[in-house]
Amino acid sequence: MPRFTDIRRKPLALLAGAALAASAWTAGPAAAQSYPSKPVTVVVPFAAGGTVDNVARQVQQSLQEKLGQPVVIDNRGGAGGTIGTALVAKAPADGYTVEMVFDSYATEQLIHPKLSYVTERDLTGVSYMVRSPMVLAVTGSGPYQTLADYVAAAKKGDVSFASVGAGSSNHLAAELFHQQAGTSGIHTPYRGGGPALSDLMGGHVDSIIASLPLVLPHIQSGKLRALAVTAPKRVAALPDVPAIAETYPGFEIYSWVGMVAPAQTPPAVLDKLETATIATLRDPAVEGRITAAGFEVVAGGRADMDALVRAESERWGQLIKTRGIVTQ
Repeated sequence: MPRFTDIRRKPLALLAGAALAASAWTAGPAAAQSYPSKPVTVVVPFAAGGTVDNVARQVQQSLQEKLGQPVVIDNRGGAGGTIGTALVAKAPADGYTVEMVFDSYATEQLIHPKLSYVTERDLTGVSYMVRSPMVLAVTGSGPYQTLADYVAAAKKGDVSFASVGAGSSNHLAAELFHQQAGTSGIHTPYRGGGPALSDLMGGHVDSIIASLPLVLPHIQSGKLRALAVTAPKRVAALPDVPAIAETYPGFEIYSWVGMVAPAQTPPAVLDKLETATIATLRDPAVEGRITAAGFEVVAGGRADMDALVRAESERWGQLIKTRGIVTQ
């Protein structure tokens, strides 16, 4: 027969567990109701001056007005965006550390098999924010006047292309272009769009396929020359620049920016972040600035962002495999 003390021990343990569970259940809604009560940090996993950083600074003021708390931009560049993303994946899931990600976010897990986080397990969408066509751009003073010039040089293996890291849209777009053109190029990764453009304009690298908003001011100034766009048709901002699809039918790529948070963030907190972000993007002043810069405002929600990431991962997976774009 079991002793009296053994019979009582299990019920007490169960009661203690139930109390802890009840405590956790009531703490979640309470925390969500008071959110946000302090500054919110938005991690940008690239150096200042790139596409994601530009979008972050366009929305910063309005977003903090919508949230009622300061919004701090924290640039954590390196390793194609994975350093900043790893930081957010391990951050407390309380809504005070979120991340604005580039299109490379959807392919990180495919490119870097030894990451310290699993994208779909450790992170979740907040908003699919903006997208834009991309531009194949070269140095304004360089030898390439047309897409045909560039292709001719690439057939000899004489071109290099910049990116913001392995698996970024810059990288994958260039790989897809060279695959369809039957050419090759030397990949040169950088810590962000700003450093990549500096080297491109300095003549240290030959080309980049980058988001329209990132390169448009430099094209307008003459420091860069646009050879083609990745939209299916020519774009209003560059009406004289052909679409790559005019030479290689079906070629279509968009660069995009979204917001994510740690996966265990309470749904009520995610709702507040989603609502504030969408309201910010639909603010006429913010939308006007973003559109003028060459972006299309999507202002999608959490489900839109998660669906986009899944679709982009599936789309690029085969190219990554066939081109051997994997790091150790």
